[in-house]
Amino acid sequence: MLQVPAWRVEPQQVWISCQQIRDVASPGELLVQFRTNGQTYTALVPERFVDREAKGLQGFIIADWNDDLLVDIPTETFTSGPRILVRNDEQHSVLTQATSKV
Repeated sequence: MLQVPAWRVEPQQVWISCQQIRDVASPGELLVQFRTNGQTYTALVPERFVDREAKGLQGFIIADWNDDLLVDIPTETFTSGPRILVRNDEQHSVLTQATSKV
């Protein structure tokens, strides 16, 4: 049976917990690393989408896929595009509510 995501009319802002946030040679960009679904993702992200203090990367839940969530991030990762699937059993450890940073 073909599974089709239930797209959200209004995406929900969340923060993705990062294991690592580092400066890079390019001003205004940061290297972030986060883990979900047993895979580590790495991306170069504009600084405005990163909360260093909370160790988070801004994302938006754009669809529900059964009990899982499709989350858009501001840029592509080194291994995939700008959209990740966060399984139901990892949502509470990977995703947090929006912080004060925009």
